[in-house]
Amino acid sequence: MSKKVVIVGAGIVGLSTAYYLNKEGVDVTVIDGTDGNDNCSYGNAGYVSPSHIIPLASPGIINQGLKWMLDSKSPFYIQPKFSRDLLTWGWLFKKASTNKRVKAAIPVLNTLTTKSQSLYEQIIEEEGIEAGYQKPGLLMVCQTKEALKHEIDLVEIANQYGLEASVVNKAETEKLDPNVQYDMAGAVYFGCDGWMTPQVFMDKFKALLVKRGVKLDFNTDLQAVNSKGGKVTEFITDKKNYQADQFVIAAGSWSPTILKWLNLRLPLQPGKGYSFTIENPPVSPKLPSILVEARVATTPMLNGFRVAGTMEITGLNHDINERRVQGIIKSLKSAIPEYQTYNFEEIKPWAGLRPCTPDGLPYIGQVKSIENLYLGTGHAMLGWTLGPITGKLLTQNILSQSAEIKSNLLNVDRYF
Repeated sequence: MSKKVVIVGAGIVGLSTAYYLNKEGVDVTVIDGTDGNDNCSYGNAGYVSPSHIIPLASPGIINQGLKWMLDSKSPFYIQPKFSRDLLTWGWLFKKASTNKRVKAAIPVLNTLTTKSQSLYEQIIEEEGIEAGYQKPGLLMVCQTKEALKHEIDLVEIANQYGLEASVVNKAETEKLDPNVQYDMAGAVYFGCDGWMTPQVFMDKFKALLVKRGVKLDFNTDLQAVNSKGGKVTEFITDKKNYQADQFVIAAGSWSPTILKWLNLRLPLQPGKGYSFTIENPPVSPKLPSILVEARVATTPMLNGFRVAGTMEITGLNHDINERRVQGIIKSLKSAIPEYQTYNFEEIKPWAGLRPCTPDGLPYIGQVKSIENLYLGTGHAMLGWTLGPITGKLLTQNILSQSAEIKSNLLNVDRYF
């Protein structure tokens, strides 16, 4: 009799976990409160980025964040409010923003991102999923010398870990990407990075899972979790009750709400990000880029040119702050002059909630106080990049296999 696992959350983490469990012969059901077509795994920039090895919690980020909060169109905003969860998260974030913590996190993120990229490439090749995946690299475009100096420091770190990274001037940037001329002081080129069109991958991935026998129960609202004797006994939803041998929470920013039903407080805040896609852009770069000062990501996708950005911590809501969207547009116009005369009135802004831990590292593994409960969340801006490796690690945990990545920095219980 095969083992039964129920997963809550149908984003890339939940689906990747289902994929690897299914390959091991496990009976898998994924439940999700939405129709499965509009989570963070759909509206993101599509990056698969080994270059992203510096955690969100890093020295200087708090001072920079305080400056940004004074600007209504800035890349980062925390809504001031009295909330125990937010205050706890902020205090832990400050404690984690040290050079010592960052140095400890870098090798973990490096291993996670590089292995996850390899897993994506394996899935794409073995399963024949065509979602526009390419790996000619990513540009970090700097409009000021100050920003460029900071990125140059990151190049040295990346090279230490064997990642392809180099500083390029304007002429070299135009050779790498002849489709666009940036208003820039210089750039950093990460040849190790790739990208794809995430919604295309997700649709084909879901179809593959259903074909393989994974049950995907959408529009199914999880309402309670029953437990007894240190084990979860069932997930209670508005449709039916789900029993299983093991349970997985991969519900992104909603994961702490579920854990509170088990009297567990998980430090995690939803970081809202925005994106929009221009179907017929006046100019479309050949390479994806991050406009460094504004923290705006651009990606040439199969269905158009996607622009994404901002980090807004304002709670569990998908409300769209038009000032933030205008800030993204302003930054795009500044970096790529061809967009200065483009009419942005027809764009349809999208918002998604990235689950952010206080230390910038995800929660991956078993909840120690509940022997059959596992957690995969807290990936912040790396949710898309780290989907496959998180699914693989959770599968190895659930099946008591030797995990290929072991680090106390990923422990689910590190703040309990």
